[in-house]
Amino acid sequence: MKKLSLSEWASVGEVIASVAVVISLLFVAYTIGRNTDAVQGSNENLLFETHAALANQLIADPTLAAILIKVRDGGEPLTDVEQVRWETYQLNLLDIWALAYMRYQADLLADRHWRAWDDYFAHRFSKQAERLTPQRWEELRYGFDQDFWTHVKAATGVKFD
Repeated sequence: MKKLSLSEWASVGEVIASVAVVISLLFVAYTIGRNTDAVQGSNENLLFETHAALANQLIADPTLAAILIKVRDGGEPLTDVEQVRWETYQLNLLDIWALAYMRYQADLLADRHWRAWDDYFAHRFSKQAERLTPQRWEELRYGFDQDFWTHVKAATGVKFD
């Protein structure tokens, strides 16, 4: 077996160092991917928890549930107090949609989760009791990012402007 010279040992060391760099870069890429998954999962949990808290208000407060039934039936008009409560409920629901949108735009929410949330909210705000009149859309518009508002308009088919 031939003894290696100092320059040959240096070449072997360079090859080993190059392999180590490649392995460490692969590990960093893997870690970043896992971190992205964790952040997206955390954001998904935040959306679920926020939405669940709002939904629990309907369960825990029979007067809010009664307002929902009144609105869905479309018969008896809401009192002033009921109207304020209903508009606040709608705004909170819209805020959750905006939160999902912003997180998705920042790549903090997985595509499949965003599509599910987006479909859910588009349905609620275009076909369910939560649908808003064009006048109400205009009233709320100032509090939201223009890109989100453009998305809402396309997703719901609501005519406002």
